[in-house]
Amino acid sequence: MRIEILSTGDEIVTGLVVDTNAAWLSALLLEQGWQVRRRTTVGDNLADLKAVLRECANRAEVVLVCGGLGPTADDLTAQAAAEAFDQPLTLFPDWLATMEARYASRGRAMPASNTKQAWLPQGCEILDNPVGTACGFLVHSGQSRLFFTPGVPFEFKQMVREQIVPRLKALAGAQTDTELRRFYTFGISESALSDRLDAAPWPTGIELGYRSSMPLIELKLIGHGAAPADMDAAEARLLQVITPWLVGKGNEEPASQILALLGERSLCLREGETRGALLAMCHTHPALEAHFSHALPDELDLLAGEGPHPGLTIGRAGPHGVPLLLCIDGRQFGQTLKVSHPDPGSGRRILAFAALDMLRRHLLGLPVLADYLTLTRTASRLA
Repeated sequence: MRIEILSTGDEIVTGLVVDTNAAWLSALLLEQGWQVRRRTTVGDNLADLKAVLRECANRAEVVLVCGGLGPTADDLTAQAAAEAFDQPLTLFPDWLATMEARYASRGRAMPASNTKQAWLPQGCEILDNPVGTACGFLVHSGQSRLFFTPGVPFEFKQMVREQIVPRLKALAGAQTDTELRRFYTFGISESALSDRLDAAPWPTGIELGYRSSMPLIELKLIGHGAAPADMDAAEARLLQVITPWLVGKGNEEPASQILALLGERSLCLREGETRGALLAMCHTHPALEAHFSHALPDELDLLAGEGPHPGLTIGRAGPHGVPLLLCIDGRQFGQTLKVSHPDPGSGRRILAFAALDMLRRHLLGLPVLADYLTLTRTASRLA
């Protein structure tokens, strides 16, 4: 099933607004097994909108159009769809009554300009919007189905989940053209991974994608109609290379996967140099205690754990780097790491995850101190 996304609005074309809707939608569809083939952005120009709508409909089985359904003069999407597909704008009394009732329930009269949102392409199917005045609608053009949605993110996402995804599932049946498997690495650079993984081509229908999401590198093994056995073989080849730096796999964030290993056990955090970066990764843990102090030592030998619960401590930066300490099950594991990164915020996230990785490795029965390619260890401590 070939799917395209069309985002509309001068604010997106000019860069005044970041198109988070399209990014979110692409990721959601990929999770369902459908990879978006093309994303297009067009401004608030009627002729351009009509031309791009026709182009998308000629290429794709499904076109998802976002934005331009409001009540103002620059909201042109419904008119463009009507003219592009020879389905004249028609008043839909039921939607007009729905809008009027919603305003009345708040003790307000509906502004006259909102009437525009009930004028839709003739013969289209309305997609309900229970949280706004801009209904979506579905237009058929040849073999293409075009879904039109509002641009307000919370309205858009609810409509996609409740109105569009079920229709796409019914349309596709059991067919999925894409399988995605995610893997997360830490302590190795994207280029170093590529050198190890891309020397030989991947099988036909399978590709490997990379995404740097500091402090991790996400690897995406994507199969386009690939047999399960071929995907399993490709995954085995991938794991053979990346296992020393693998910190998570699947759709859940690695930090959440690590915290799940703790179960109901409490976790105590003390941060200096990382200024809350570790807390940001761990804040969802239900039994969490966190402290911040500028006075923590910058030497590993002076860093001490406190309390009976598992704890992670990150000291201040010193001449030899930043000391990290894990206290758990009556033992202490420490290391001092040097981070070389031009962005201070990224450096803090790297250190925070290095501390969290110490916890992960202990809970999995692995050596607590890993050999990272992107970090330099200047001191260690095991007690």
